[in-house]
Amino acid sequence: MNSMSQRTKGILTFVGLVSLLIYSFYASAGPPNVKMLKNTKYTIGEVRYEYYNNKNGLGFDIEFYNNYDRIRAHRNGEFIFGRKYLVAYDSTNSKNGYIILDKYDITDSLSKYNIHEEGGYYKKSWSLEKIPFQYNKSDIEHDVKMAVINW
Repeated sequence: MNSMSQRTKGILTFVGLVSLLIYSFYASAGPPNVKMLKNTKYTIGEVRYEYYNNKNGLGFDIEFYNNYDRIRAHRNGEFIFGRKYLVAYDSTNSKNGYIILDKYDITDSLSKYNIHEEGGYYKKSWSLEKIPFQYNKSDIEHDVKMAVINW
């Protein structure tokens, strides 16, 4: 009986470690908050999956990179499956939040600015001033601030 409980503990420990590894593979990111505005960077988020949630309607899984951490975000909104959008995030602490800017579909601009996937994902990031896409930077900054305030 004692050996059975040791075996069970071993299996549970193994399952726990595997779960922790899977969880750490997808870094967590919180909802946007004011702290995020101090260290905001911008990257490319890709709509990879769509899902249906009875309470909230149609939603999407959007993946992006925060430095070297892959983030999977679930959002409802006016997204198009397979398209890429500008994402604002806290570059020092992903728990301070991110915002997927559905107004800024950058899919068609990626090849124009010679931005390509690395290992199946877009890993580039920029400060506001260095965003290569032809959007008004003050509009982007305003939209991010409003999203933080209205969250």
